[in-house]
Amino acid sequence: MEQEEKISKPKSDVIFKNLFSKVGNEDLLKEFLEEILGMKINKIEIQKEVEVSKSHEKEKCGRLDLRVKINENIIVIIEMQLEDKCKMDKRAMYYASKIMASSLESGQTYNQIKNMYVISILDYNMLETEEYNTDTVIVDSKYRKYVVIDGIKFYFIELPKFREQVKVPKTKLEEWLTFIDYEDREMLKMAIAQNKLVAKAQKEYEYLTGDEATKRWQFLREKAILDERAAFINGKKETAKAMMKDKVKRELIEKYTGLDRKELEEIYKKEVSVR
Repeated sequence: MEQEEKISKPKSDVIFKNLFSKVGNEDLLKEFLEEILGMKINKIEIQKEVEVSKSHEKEKCGRLDLRVKINENIIVIIEMQLEDKCKMDKRAMYYASKIMASSLESGQTYNQIKNMYVISILDYNMLETEEYNTDTVIVDSKYRKYVVIDGIKFYFIELPKFREQVKVPKTKLEEWLTFIDYEDREMLKMAIAQNKLVAKAQKEYEYLTGDEATKRWQFLREKAILDERAAFINGKKETAKAMMKDKVKRELIEKYTGLDRKELEEIYKKEVSVR
């Protein structure tokens, strides 16, 4: 039950996509994007589902969560990640380059390439900055205010930092992030009371998660992710065992496998007992 509750929150990619891409919910997405991008959106269009080619057969991160065209000439990619498993900085750059290249039609010039905004909403901390909402551009290394490459921008929203820093939602963006995060129920009540669109999103969310087929689909998808993660961790442990057999220093094993000292100690004890 606890697992099912976790995977059914709005920050789950399946729930997020179904909620914000549903016909009739354009006003929800419009306000959310206006608050992140800091711009007025006059027209918004949900693009068809896109799958970016995978780098190799075992790559699990080839599908975009949401692709939107706003004001005719701007493409927005929205990605939701609950775990740090896909190198989000590189993934964001990869997606942006692929979508930007594909947006140029035959006979068009480079001047007709659409502007690109990539929004990554993360349920983990990725950057060493204090702010939970970071927007980045490509600037000159010496003259930081000089934007070298215009037309592309990356936004990283780190939900753990948001939870730590915001206790009362005071802006529309904070209201939306409170809803998407869905962790603090008191803050959620405030966001719903303060913002009629968040209240609408809550009703849509309750309807969506009340559908047994959707819940089952989401549960099975999350189970596959957890199984994949377990296999990934087991692979690290097997690597650690091999390094121990080769008498590699414990510090290096910890560095290159990412396993903590407690995990390595348990593996070491098992290895020694076997011998």
